[in-house]
Amino acid sequence: MKIAIDARFYGTGHTGLGRYTTNVLKYLPKYLQGQTLQVLLRDAEYNNFPTSKNVEKVHCEIPHYSLSEQLLLPKLLKSLQSDLLYTLHFNTPILSKIPTIITVHDLIKTHYTSNDTTTRAPWLYGIKRFGYNQVIQKSLNHASDIIVPTNTVKNDILAAFPTVKPERIYPIPEAPDDIFRTQSQSKIDLPEKYVLFVGNAYPHKNLPVLLGAMTQYRGLTLVIVAKKSPFLSRVLAPYDQTRIMILSDLSDPDLVAVYQKASMLVTPSLMEGYGLVGLEALMVATPVIASNIAVYREVYGNQVTYFDPTSVSDLVKKINLVKPISPLTFDRTWDDVAKEIGGILNARCTRL
Repeated sequence: MKIAIDARFYGTGHTGLGRYTTNVLKYLPKYLQGQTLQVLLRDAEYNNFPTSKNVEKVHCEIPHYSLSEQLLLPKLLKSLQSDLLYTLHFNTPILSKIPTIITVHDLIKTHYTSNDTTTRAPWLYGIKRFGYNQVIQKSLNHASDIIVPTNTVKNDILAAFPTVKPERIYPIPEAPDDIFRTQSQSKIDLPEKYVLFVGNAYPHKNLPVLLGAMTQYRGLTLVIVAKKSPFLSRVLAPYDQTRIMILSDLSDPDLVAVYQKASMLVTPSLMEGYGLVGLEALMVATPVIASNIAVYREVYGNQVTYFDPTSVSDLVKKINLVKPISPLTFDRTWDDVAKEIGGILNARCTRL
């Protein structure tokens, strides 16, 4: 069987989606030895993707979330004579007739719809939202199988899209990156004591609650690992930034060192699909304070301290209670993730 794999997010340039795609595809080919994998890649990463005997690399310089994605991808898949399409995100070509297995990491875009979630002009954002609504609904209804990272996301899909059959949704938990399994050194000049936040500054990340809590501390710096963006500038604008440090585009060793040296990591999100940043912190013995939301309860269990994400005072209280912890041993790897995904793809191929 010919399986087309939409790997246009491959590479760390696409942050979380890029790491997910890269980590899965590092191991997936070995679990699909009986299939021909047609891996669709952007030109920037084409030469970086490793070859193997069952992999055919395909140039696919088609932008994500675009009209050309919907019009040109079906033509490309038809020319490749693909039997099955596997996407590592929700943005499938809805005009394609090929059986599809999709990945839905979360429904954040379904729930967060206000103008502060975009930098686009209102008229353009309205068009983008219409496109998203069409693609997510038709992709979910058309998909032969749906891969999600947690039962929380599965339940969210079933509540928001009642026509989707639950037996088609497969929760496959993610895994911390291998870089967090070893100690690391860094030459970055870091504060002696700091609270760590890792992620972007989108509204659902709830960064203002953490910023509000940090105003209560004079000897504690907030280190934010994020790409600089209009969202981050907008969120930081009301606050004194003399004790805020922004780090962007870190190397893997530097990123691990920033986690290791932190006094604690705070992840105050109102909604997520998984929660890798907390697991990564726990693996290097950095205490975690997490918002009390369902997905974090599912992923972290009793390994972290929870707080009310609507309450600055509750977060301050929990920061004051932080104590040292031992490293968390997390046995699950991306090889395990790829093996489970490979099982779903192989099973679908036998039914075609």
